[in-house]
Amino acid sequence: MNWKEKQKYDREQLVLAQAESMLVQNVDSQLNMDELALAVGISKGTLYNHFTNKDAIIARIMERNAQYFLQMMRETMINVDDSMMKLKTLIRKIIQNPYFTFVLQNKPNMTETTELVKIFEQITEELGVLFTHLQEQELLHAVYPTPFLVAYFIHLFDPAIIAHLLKEGVLEDQIVTLTERFFFQGVQKEM
Repeated sequence: MNWKEKQKYDREQLVLAQAESMLVQNVDSQLNMDELALAVGISKGTLYNHFTNKDAIIARIMERNAQYFLQMMRETMINVDDSMMKLKTLIRKIIQNPYFTFVLQNKPNMTETTELVKIFEQITEELGVLFTHLQEQELLHAVYPTPFLVAYFIHLFDPAIIAHLLKEGVLEDQIVTLTERFFFQGVQKEM
């Protein structure tokens, strides 16, 4: 990468970081291009030289975050030996890490063929492998179809719900513990 390409890459990374910060802070997840250009210290025209529109910026942020999550998930699968502990580690990392929740918050369009959709398919597939393995070990009941378990697992981490719980004073560690208990034991009291 030559100097000019590196400068362009660095500027794009700065734009993405600032845009992500603005999106996370903004309640309605809207991105204002004028404010973004001002915050980065570039003209709006220069901003449009890097990204065609704000949807392109949001798409790149979501792709990057989904890729971070996939990488974190794969590292967990490699570095944690016990299958149940892998799932518990994923729960903790998802709740403590904004990457995946940012993607969920912005609800990617899964009907299009984009890089984000491909990454999401990999995440779903790899979670499916883990759940199948847990069922084969009889740690999860085999009555539940793997696609149901994957979908249910992913939707446990709706960012609006987590934000509401934090606002209501439920501590992050409590959310992790309760999520684990809810997912692994259900809510029905044993008789």
